[in-house]
Amino acid sequence: MIRVLRRKSTFNLLLISLIISSLFTMSDSRIIVSADDISYEPWNFIAMGDGRNWEENSTNPIRKSIIENVVTNNLKTEFILFTGDMVQSGGEQDDWDRYYEDIELASQNNITFYYAVGNHETYTYRLEDGSYGPQEWNFSTYMANVEMPGNERYYSFDHNQIHFIVINTEEFWGGDTLDLTTEQENWIIEDLSSNQDANLTIAMFHRPMYSVRSDSRAEDASGIRAVLNPIFIEYGVDIVFAGHDHYYLRTTRDGITHFTTGGAGAPLYTPSATNYAQEDDVYFSEYNYINVTVTDEEITFETLVFSEDFQDVVMEDTLTISLLLEETQQASFYLLSVLVVFVALVIVRRKIK
Repeated sequence: MIRVLRRKSTFNLLLISLIISSLFTMSDSRIIVSADDISYEPWNFIAMGDGRNWEENSTNPIRKSIIENVVTNNLKTEFILFTGDMVQSGGEQDDWDRYYEDIELASQNNITFYYAVGNHETYTYRLEDGSYGPQEWNFSTYMANVEMPGNERYYSFDHNQIHFIVINTEEFWGGDTLDLTTEQENWIIEDLSSNQDANLTIAMFHRPMYSVRSDSRAEDASGIRAVLNPIFIEYGVDIVFAGHDHYYLRTTRDGITHFTTGGAGAPLYTPSATNYAQEDDVYFSEYNYINVTVTDEEITFETLVFSEDFQDVVMEDTLTISLLLEETQQASFYLLSVLVVFVALVIVRRKIK
């Protein structure tokens, strides 16, 4: 009788210890998943790109209308991510002057822009055959017209629970492959590895990692992908914003969601290589921008397209990603573990009886 009582006491102690240790483990897992315990008010930002003027030294009425619509309807936005190709010829100061004329309403409302360098930012004057003069590989005119963090060619910043990294896919694009400078590649790895505690990591650059524009653009995208994808997978990039293709594309590959938003005023492209798309990809040829809303629990992407007069917008695509997914999965795993061990101990106890 005494032996049975001792076994029951041992069983009860084991059960209590299991529950207490599981609670502590679950608590620790939450601390690991979250970058901090701060609760943020819902906030939003805009992603868009490719608003270059159609002709050198001229304004772009479409770009101007799009910016005015975005600003008017999103006065409380924290900032605008712009995926590159702000101007036709980045080496021409007149093009930059016309650009700032077109986004004057954004400047008046103190809207912050974060830019990625596009291929058109490297072009100088246009030749009669439609090609361009020598490219401006030092990005001097671009840097004279923007104020970005870091060295301005590539940089990163944090906003609330998100880490943003902006990469320069023109430094250097070799025609069919991305030949990153050692300096930039080392910087990317160092930046991502030192920000592993961010709740979410978003990368922005100009040339996309996936394309349905054409066979040649899809091949170009594979060249970008070959360099950046292994780094993104290893260091946990969650979201990518790109441009270059003048349409909209959303695809999720290797656990990373990619958005191509190239509809801010440049001539639109029609996707003609849709055989490169996955079944659940979304793509269309419309002027567009993405309104991103962030809460403690989730991040929502709403892609808005413009009416013909650019006065109205309609939501064409939406996606919500939970920011608590990993924590919830870990908590469920530990609860299941507790349940399994509890059932096992009950069976043992019955055998003791």
